[in-house]
Amino acid sequence: MTDDQMLALLDSNPSEGIKQLIDCYSALVYNVVYGKLGNVFSSDDIEEFVGFVFSKIYEKRGEIDFSRGTLKGYIATIAGRMSIDEYRRQVSRVHTEPITDEMADGTSGEGNLQEKVEQSMDEKALIEALKHIGAKDRDLLIRRYYYNQSSVQIAKELQLSGAAVRMRISRALKKLRQLLSENDFYSD
Repeated sequence: MTDDQMLALLDSNPSEGIKQLIDCYSALVYNVVYGKLGNVFSSDDIEEFVGFVFSKIYEKRGEIDFSRGTLKGYIATIAGRMSIDEYRRQVSRVHTEPITDEMADGTSGEGNLQEKVEQSMDEKALIEALKHIGAKDRDLLIRRYYYNQSSVQIAKELQLSGAAVRMRISRALKKLRQLLSENDFYSD
């Protein structure tokens, strides 16, 4: 299908046009987005963002000028620009401290030496596991459980819905539990 035919299909039959667009260009968009956001976002967040990219392409289909390049080039450019903008937005919103080994040095609570040692080991394991989940998920968990922010507060600060925050926190906790059960983070 040519670029002109693809645009005509998007106008005449939007649902079929978007289906064709996604079939043809999803790998391209995913690779561009992953290249920009892969070290910050989880794979679920990247897939969600790819959907946003396709919706933006559909919205801006009337602005496509083939004298300046191909549809593939336009799609790659939109995906790249949106990814960079999203990365900048996320980085500017994060006000949490980075997780370091120094955070695990202190122990709190009362009890005998054995309890303090076990608590310290648990804290170190948790910190190591947190280092292995995406920065976005880590930020949500730190905001919720370290800074004791409510889902509503987090949603307001990150400009998300409360339901999205609760879903993402639930998903991040599931990843964290899985990491803690599958890996031995005690051996540092």
